[in-house]
Amino acid sequence: MDFLLITDSDALAAYTGRARTATSLCVDTEFMRERTYWPQLALVQVCAEGECAVIDPLAFDAREGLRALLGAPEQIKVFHAAGQDMEVLHHTLGMAPAPVFDTQLAASLLGYGDQIGYGALVEKTLGEVLPKAFSRMDWMARPIDPDALDYAAADVIWLEGAYAKLCEELERLGRSGWLDEDLAAISRPERWVVKPDNAWRKLKGIRKLRPNQRHVAARVCAWRETTALARNLPRRWVLKDDVVLDIARRKPRQTSELQRIRGLEDKAIARDGEAILAAVAGDQSWPDLDTKDERPLPAEAEPVVDALMALLRQQALSHQMTASAIAGRAELTRLAAGDRDLDLLEGWRARVAGDALVAFLTGGQSLRIAPGTPPTLTTV
Repeated sequence: MDFLLITDSDALAAYTGRARTATSLCVDTEFMRERTYWPQLALVQVCAEGECAVIDPLAFDAREGLRALLGAPEQIKVFHAAGQDMEVLHHTLGMAPAPVFDTQLAASLLGYGDQIGYGALVEKTLGEVLPKAFSRMDWMARPIDPDALDYAAADVIWLEGAYAKLCEELERLGRSGWLDEDLAAISRPERWVVKPDNAWRKLKGIRKLRPNQRHVAARVCAWRETTALARNLPRRWVLKDDVVLDIARRKPRQTSELQRIRGLEDKAIARDGEAILAAVAGDQSWPDLDTKDERPLPAEAEPVVDALMALLRQQALSHQMTASAIAGRAELTRLAAGDRDLDLLEGWRARVAGDALVAFLTGGQSLRIAPGTPPTLTTV
């Protein structure tokens, strides 16, 4: 596999000059974050008009050169499942590449599945089967095995062809602009700025707590996030999620009570006990935690959600998409309960299904099912 290994600023600048003439630049990263809060950038792979380069940011200070390479506002940066790549690039470079095209998101609009992997996408669009041998390796270790570099380069070499195929299919179906809002949101720098006060949103199980317990959990989460950031440690190394939930339930007031919490080790109590107790005793609150994620519906209303699910599947099938790429049952439950502040009712999702579902709920359309045919909406 042909690619250029870049280990100095001059070579990066030369590649950037050549790549600038391309309308798109395919990008991928390799990083490690098992022992740190922030992902550690290990490699950046790029490909423009068939010329691939693997950039080693551990061999030289590549930040300025990468900002120049990824910062061209007129050039589309193509990623597959862009989230983690954008996070590590924003942290390392202090900027979010834009504009962005995410092939995983695009594939979901074409019926390929909701979160299709890169290998499956390449096989489906180009018929190529990619190796998987280096998916778990330590990318921070040097020297890098030549076969591992080939593996890394393949992540963008084939991406260019897959991107072209997806664009052709989106254009044929008239869906080229459907993802514009979603893709623009990926490039907003504020999306990648850590806000400790929002850390509770990543705590699984917080909605199962009582309202007063949720606020305790949110304060402890905010402290944990701030501490993990300061120490550059994974948040689970500061406090595990189940420990945060247990602290919220017990609401300890003194060190002896912390010692009764399973999973909270003595050394953690000695180091952070007072800070944890201060977070528990704080008075900061979050209005969002006083309501549930889903508005409750009586059991007799569940058939309405079932009908919405059937309609959603029908609308998805008519557009050759999967229903879950548009909305999940939780969102339909909120819709049935009267919530209208939903992704389902914005942009392409509204056009594909959301508007029709609202019309059904408000009596503007009815659902008819005939033997051997899918459910259909009929205007009343």
